[in-house]
Amino acid sequence: MKISIAIPIHNMDHADFFLGRIMDSLKLQTFRDFEIVITKDGKMAENTNAAIKKATGEIVKILYMDDWLDSPNYLMEIHKAFLNPEVDWLVTAALNNPYPAWTDDIETGNNKLGSPSALAFKNNFEDNLLFDEELSWLLDCDLYKRMEKKFGKPAILTDVSIGIGIHKGQMTHILTDEQKLAEHNYLNYKYADRT
Repeated sequence: MKISIAIPIHNMDHADFFLGRIMDSLKLQTFRDFEIVITKDGKMAENTNAAIKKATGEIVKILYMDDWLDSPNYLMEIHKAFLNPEVDWLVTAALNNPYPAWTDDIETGNNKLGSPSALAFKNNFEDNLLFDEELSWLLDCDLYKRMEKKFGKPAILTDVSIGIGIHKGQMTHILTDEQKLAEHNYLNYKYADRT
């Protein structure tokens, strides 16, 4: 199974360094049947969706431009996990989140799975669940919740991890408290039980 590495890029300080670090981590991979899909198309959710739509592999692996694969066996372990027909999506550990876990209220922002860079899923091509383009900060919480509703809880791999680039250019630091509150309110409405 080929893996598509979906890398949405955008303007940020030290972009050349970050892209170089990603590429170095990909060069070291023991699993070689992968393609790199780089897009630069609008806001984060829209840009990531554009990369997902261009992916031709049977597995889509999200990797934000400031993160990296921390183990040379990362793609191999993902490939092995997807050989199990019951695995539709998975999340791996991160250096700052070594034991990711599912939370039933993830849509509230209680995200213990981690960044979208920890995510991989079977490519259903035209039927893929995509990121909600109204979101910038809680886009992962929303997608994870919809994936759980459709496929069940994710497989979780803790024997390989991603590195997360911590810097001032992250959405956590860029968005105002008002913007974050607006996203919480949007998701509260989206998931409100209106029966």
